[in-house]
Amino acid sequence: MTITADMPGAIVADPRTLVSAEVFDKIARYFAAKQEVTQTYAERATEQFLIFLKAYADAHDNPGYGMTLPSGESYRVVPTRPVDAVWHAALQISEPYTAACHEVAGHYVHHRPILTEAMQDGTAMTYTLSALHATGYPVDMEFWSGEAESCCPPNPPQPGINA
Repeated sequence: MTITADMPGAIVADPRTLVSAEVFDKIARYFAAKQEVTQTYAERATEQFLIFLKAYADAHDNPGYGMTLPSGESYRVVPTRPVDAVWHAALQISEPYTAACHEVAGHYVHHRPILTEAMQDGTAMTYTLSALHATGYPVDMEFWSGEAESCCPPNPPQPGINA
């Protein structure tokens, strides 16, 4: 467990405990190799990705919590570029990713890139930060100080639809 400087004496949960040590190691090592970053950075980034998954799961399980998308769904938490990079790497190693999803969220978490006005005006990141902090895990602002971004263009071509 970790003691944080901003809350002296407070013990916070270790995000690595959200998944098995084997799953954590596989995701962090793959991310380090794929992105050519240090293992230390990869582990920190993987921790933040797992907290993101936890915040997603908590919001998903409580549909009245948060903002509403134009579709009427409860608003999802959104990643920043560094957290999304871990997500994309994890998706490429499907077995550890699927295990992480089931361990953290209880079900597979699909990656559905969207770009909303709330992402562009900062509202989505405000909601995301609140949801991340609500998990009780340490939020490393180095990974969350950027803007929420969509990893895909606003209207990507759809096979068979946009020619």
